[in-house]
Amino acid sequence: MNATRMGTVLQLVGIGWYVGICIAGGSFGGLWLDRKFDTGPLLTLLGLAAGIAIALVGMFRMLMAVLSDDAGPDNSRGSPA
Repeated sequence: MNATRMGTVLQLVGIGWYVGICIAGGSFGGLWLDRKFDTGPLLTLLGLAAGIAIALVGMFRMLMAVLSDDAGPDNSRGSPA
């Protein structure tokens, strides 16, 4: 595996971690606020929704960056040598 492909793989792994951390962070933040203000599951669900929204926007932006890097002129496959 060449360095360019390895860089792409690591970027995709990073996107997965980003999504997981956003969703977990929103959920745990909402749970903490629910326990602090005794509001039931309301803030947990709002935190989860916010985490999912932030994860989707960030994932989209990161994937667009990865795809634009892959579409570069030096990444052509099967070109004659």
